[in-house]
Amino acid sequence: MNTIRIYRFLLLSGSLLPLMTGIGCRRDKTDDPAGKQVKPVPVKAVSVRQEKLVRWLPLTGTVAAGNAVRISATIEGPIAFCPWREGDTVKKGDKLLEIERPIYRREVEAADAALSVAKARLADLKAGARSEEIAQAAEMVTQLQENTRFAENDLARIEQMVKSGSLPGEEQDKAHVALVKSQTDLKAARERLQMLQRGPTATAIAVQEALVKEAEARLEKARATEAECRIFAPFNGVISAVHVRNGDLATAKAPLLDLLDPESLVVRFSIPERHVLQVIPGTLARLSFDAIQGKTHSAKVSRIYPELEEISRTRLAETGIPDGVPASPGMFVRLQVAAGELPEALIVPDSALLSLPDDSVIVYVIEGQVARRRLVGIAMESSGEVALSSGVSAGELVIVRGHELLKDGSLVQQPGSKASEKGERSRENH
Repeated sequence: MNTIRIYRFLLLSGSLLPLMTGIGCRRDKTDDPAGKQVKPVPVKAVSVRQEKLVRWLPLTGTVAAGNAVRISATIEGPIAFCPWREGDTVKKGDKLLEIERPIYRREVEAADAALSVAKARLADLKAGARSEEIAQAAEMVTQLQENTRFAENDLARIEQMVKSGSLPGEEQDKAHVALVKSQTDLKAARERLQMLQRGPTATAIAVQEALVKEAEARLEKARATEAECRIFAPFNGVISAVHVRNGDLATAKAPLLDLLDPESLVVRFSIPERHVLQVIPGTLARLSFDAIQGKTHSAKVSRIYPELEEISRTRLAETGIPDGVPASPGMFVRLQVAAGELPEALIVPDSALLSLPDDSVIVYVIEGQVARRRLVGIAMESSGEVALSSGVSAGELVIVRGHELLKDGSLVQQPGSKASEKGERSRENH
């Protein structure tokens, strides 16, 4: 706006001097007593409008996907499955890649077998002893009781024979050892029979249950590790980049695929720091896509990022993609974002303004057939239009072309007016 004002001031200064000089020369040459009327200056004027004016902030942005991910590997191994190319569409849950690692399958099988064993042992404990086992234990106790009685009788007989000198003392010692062993076996058999009759203890069951849980955890861990060999699509989308092929070696954290959701496309743009407080979610915006010539689309600001970027001193914001616009990621977009408005503004084109050397601004208003200079105040500027805060009223005619040759009180004539037509007829008659 300042550049336009300076240019207009220079044009006004340069145009007035020859005009004033020419007018003075013509008066000297045509100085007749009758005195001819000064010829009106042809101008173009428009009416001052009173309506809402929105200040549009010109910005640029890019189409980007709000939901986009880079698929990376968590394990190492050769790529066994990757049939995708850029532009392929996938659905949520589709298998994207598979990394070949047979050792992980073997670990799953081993953990599964260990869990089966632990569960079987727990089931046996909870079921208790079978009747056959109890009967066998009781039979063992009976047999050991008979053996113990025989050992006792045998020891008594040998003691008598040792006293009589028929047997040496070593035989008595052997008989005593046999009796002690028989008594010990009988005690163990009775305890086992009692244990079978009572069933497993709560402690034994709890210990086995803990072993089952441990086996389950190991199986889940093995399955989770093995599952990392296969990667599935997290959402419906389009493959935007493929970084590996079948047979390539995947490494941990290395990128494999890029996936984006075409339904999440937005226009992402940056707001200069001096305007960040003027733009909020819901602010109107007008979008022009370089790839779609001749069309402007309406949208609203849908998201404002919470922080300013330190280097550029701008804040990121987003608008949605208008319905029916065939946008693609990376498209360049020109935006006009509403950064303020005046509901009842007195609006004139910026071509009506002229700047004076003291930085004051004037317009020329037509009163009858005379141009009157008015000092005006500027409230807002937007896209070639200016809202004036003072100096004019709604409906008045302000001159937008030809005012560079005017001074206060100059006669003016708009092309197509009645006075202009009358002048044309007069010249034709002469």
